[in-house]
Amino acid sequence: MRQLGRKVLAGAGLMMVVGAMTAACTDLSTPTDSLGHIQVLIVDSATNAGVGGITTTLYTADKTTKWAELLTTSDGTGEFRQKDGGVPAATYLVFVDLTGKGYQLAANETNFKSVRAIAGQTAAVTMKLHKGLVTGPPGG
Repeated sequence: MRQLGRKVLAGAGLMMVVGAMTAACTDLSTPTDSLGHIQVLIVDSATNAGVGGITTTLYTADKTTKWAELLTTSDGTGEFRQKDGGVPAATYLVFVDLTGKGYQLAANETNFKSVRAIAGQTAAVTMKLHKGLVTGPPGG
C-alpha cells in the first residue's frame, strides 16, 4: 500500500513540474492572433520607385503617443513591429519625417494618415514624395 502511495505522489509531483515548465515556456502576454499588421510603402511620385531611409512613425490616434518607428528599406517598404508579430488592433496615424531627406510630401499628399490595424489582417499605407528640400520641421 505504501508503494502505491509513493507512486501516486511521484506521479503528481511529475505532473506539477511538467505543468510549471509548460506555463513558464508559454507567453500569454500578447497573443499573436490578436495582432494586426501595418505596412508602409514610400514612393517617389515622379518615378514610383520606393524611397529607402525614410523614418516613419506610428502614432496612436491622439497624435501624442509614439507607438512604433521604422526606417524604410531600400525598396521603400517597412512593417511596424514585425519582429513582435504586429501591433494591437486599434486606429493609428502614420507620419513620415522628411527633414534632411531631400523630399517633401507630393501634391495632395498628407502626413498623419489614418490606418486601422485589425487582428489577423494586414493594412497598407502608401505615401508619395516629391524631390525637394524640406526647410523646416515636418507639418501635419
